[in-house]
Formats: sequence, structure tokens, C-alpha cells
Amino acid sequence: MKWSINSMMVTNDIAPDMVTMTNFTLTDTQDGLTGQVSYSLNLLPADPNNYTPYAQVTQDQAIAWTKDAAGLDRIASWETEVQQQIDAQKVPVPQPAPLPWAE
Repeated sequence: MKWSINSMMVTNDIAPDMVTMTNFTLTDTQDGLTGQVSYSLNLLPADPNNYTPYAQVTQDQAIAWTKDAAGLDRIASWETEVQQQIDAQKVPVPQPAPLPWAE
């Protein structure tokens, strides 16, 4: 599964440019089939005396914060949702066909 951070929200009330929310996408591709989910998540409160200002945040750091705030059960649920999208694409879809006796 690939995690991508699409955007982050900051507040300035506790400390300047403190990241408080992420908008992210979780994607997986198997045998050319892709599933993805996108969500927004409030992050766990940061220590105002020891935090990373917005301009210094790396994507890896934002992903780690997002995973920490989500917890293992929620992550498993999202991964299941992505897998279900991929599995649904594997089911053949019936196609209309002309009747064999029609000219």
C-alpha cells in the first residue's frame, strides 16, 4: 500500500504553523488493477514546546503522524476497503450480446 499526503492543515493558536490535520490517499495496485481511498484525519496533539513547523515537515513524517493518529484498526479497515475495490474489478461484468437468431 502506498500512502500519499495530499494536503495538511495548520493552526496558529497553540504554536505557529502547527500541523493538526492531514488529507491523504492510500493506494494499491495488483495485476494492473488499482484501488484507493482518500480521507482527512485530525492528528494527535503535538507538544507545543517540541514540534516540527509546517515548512520543515517531510512527507514521511506526515505519513507517520497520520498512521499514529489512525491506529492499527482504522488502517486495517482502509486497507480492506482498497482490497475490496481491487477484488470487485476482478469479477467479470456481463456484456450485452446480440441475440443469435436476430439478423
